[in-house]
Parts: sequence; structure tokens; C-alpha cells
Amino acid sequence: MRQNFRYQTGYKTEHIMGYAEMNRNFLAIIEKCNDLIFFTKKNGEFIHVTTAVERLFGFSNTELLQINITDHIHPEDIIGIKEKFQLALATAGATVNLKFRNRTKLGEYRWIEGTVINMLDDTMQALMIRFNDITDRINAENEQALLIQDFTKRNQDLNQFVYIISHNLRTPLANLIGLINILEIDLLDDYNKGIVDLFKSSTDRLSETVFDLTHILTLKDNQGVKITKVNVLKIFEKVCHSFHEQIKQLGVKLILNFDCNHILFNKSYLESILMNLLSNAIKYRMPDRQLEIRVDLSRDYQNTCTLIFSDNGMGIDMKTNKDKIFGLHQRFHSHIAGNGVGLFITKSQIISLGGNIDVTSKINEGTAFTITFCGDVLSLSNQNRLPVLQ
Repeated sequence: MRQNFRYQTGYKTEHIMGYAEMNRNFLAIIEKCNDLIFFTKKNGEFIHVTTAVERLFGFSNTELLQINITDHIHPEDIIGIKEKFQLALATAGATVNLKFRNRTKLGEYRWIEGTVINMLDDTMQALMIRFNDITDRINAENEQALLIQDFTKRNQDLNQFVYIISHNLRTPLANLIGLINILEIDLLDDYNKGIVDLFKSSTDRLSETVFDLTHILTLKDNQGVKITKVNVLKIFEKVCHSFHEQIKQLGVKLILNFDCNHILFNKSYLESILMNLLSNAIKYRMPDRQLEIRVDLSRDYQNTCTLIFSDNGMGIDMKTNKDKIFGLHQRFHSHIAGNGVGLFITKSQIISLGGNIDVTSKINEGTAFTITFCGDVLSLSNQNRLPVLQ
């Protein structure tokens, strides 16, 4: 296809640098493809550009033949492009990827991305740069990056604001709760006792809200979460101690069945998870039967640890609420006070450390949460049945 001939540029007939001229048929094919292509000499001077290039940049072939390709490259990209050219020139037939900004006749820059192909041989003395215009894509990416940067800053500012608000509320809340606790209720008449009870209830709810809000914000930044060997039994005993009076008064039956005692997890997260599950079990118990809570902890041959926390409480209607159970501010028993945050926090803590949680439940029969922890489980005992606070 390639042969020596004199090429008619459309403006004048000339011999290009004394090199073999480009094949007329080859250029015709290139033009029909409507591709964006530069042909240059080894030093970067233009030999030919396709019609598509003329339309994109606004320069005619005649205008471009008077300059070097580097004359229109963005100053910040010139050094890198020269290095790419040298790399392509080093090996016959080499193909090198490149990406740079090229100036139009109107003075604007277009982002182009493509390859430079070494076509230097006895019959074709040229470098072919075949490329695509990616300006719209780059602009979209830059716009997206700016949006992400803006959203990130706004999110950081919002988190900081919430931290400040929650921090500033803790001290006066603690003072109010303390004053209510030392108030001699017996000295008040029934009317004022009712007011104090309402005030105490509102204060407790506000305290829970501030605690939950702080907890949720902490979950969003878990870079400092420390993974250690955690004794699940000791953590559960500590949690039970926090509910000692309720467990004792209600006659709650606790059954533990562990074939391993330790997991690799975050100690505070595990305490929070068990606290939320135990609190919900007590809160949503059936009033006409003894509450029974069972905790099974096991591991498989791959050292994956599974904890099943089940109760015989009110249960949840899974048909209508299956996809809402771990949502924020989702509640399924409106006659019982709550913020609908506990299970959201629980799942967030588990997922953030690579675990998973599933739930099964039947109305008036009970609920079972199955937690799968990611990581090795270190077994210290086999089939230990350890009743706690029976």
C-alpha cells in the first residue's frame, strides 16, 4: 500500500522533507473513518491532520503545517509529552499511550487521550497520534470531584456542629438528672409528683437522644477502632449487671451456651451490641409469660464465630418490617417508648468491622438475631453451659 509518490495536499503539491510521501489511499481510508489523527515528523512538526481534527481545533491543515505539535500543547503537559515521544521513537512500531491538553484556534484547551504510533520505516516517515476528545469527561470528573470536596467539607462541618451541641448538652442534662434524683418526691402532692414524673421522662428521652446521636457520629469514623481478643462471657456479664434490678424483678431466665469464649472484635462495640439486644429483649417482653433470653456462641472449622441472641418476646411482623428492622428511627411497637436507634447502631458496628447480622422473628413468639463475626475465634472451652444471673 505504501509507495513513493507526490501527495496533493489540496493547497499545493510538495515533497515532504525529502521523505517517502504518504500513501494517498491510506489517507483516504483514514479520512473516511472520521478519526482524530495527527501525523508528525520525528521532531514534532505536522505532516497532516484529518478533517475531524480541523473541525475540533479550528486550524486548517495549511496552518498546522507551519508549526510544531508542542506549540499548542498546554505548558504543564509539554515535558510529559516530549518524554512520551522519545519513548515511541526508541523502538520501531512502538505504541505509547498519552494524554494532554491541546489548544484550539479560539484559545481554549481540549483534553485528548490516545496513542502515538512509531511509523518510521523506509516508506513511511511519520508518527501517528490517534486520539479521542475527552474534554467533557474530564470536566464532569472535575465537577464531581468539586462536589465531593464540597459535600465532604459540609459533612465535616455538620459533624463538628453536632459534636459541639451534644457535648454542650451533656453537662446540663447530667445536672438536671442529678437534681431530679435527689428531689424528695414524697414531700410533693400528687399534682407536682405527676409534673416531676413527666419532667424526668422528658429528660431521660433527651439524654438517650444525645447519647445515640454521639454514638452514630462515632460509628462514621471508625479508623481508631481497636480490634482485640475479647472475652464475650465477661462482656455479657458486665451488660447483665447494668440490668441487674430489671432482671431480678422480672425473673428473667438467661441461658448461655458457648463453645468458645473469645472473639477478635472491638470491646466497646461488643458491649454496645449486647446492651442494645438485651435492652430490647427486656423492653419488648410479653407481659403474660416469663422472659427467656438465650445466647449461643459457636465457631466453625474456618474459625468464623456466630452469636445467636434470641428471646421469647413480642416479636416483629417480618412480612411488613423485614427491610426496616435495622433502619434509623424505625419502631415496631408504638405503645412502648423508644428512639428506634439501637438496632441501627448495632448493625453499623457489626458491618463496620466486616461482620453481618440477620434476624428472624414471629409475632408473640420471639426474635432471634444471628451475628457473624469476621476473624478468628479463639476457643477456650467446649460446650460450656454457663447460666448467668438466673
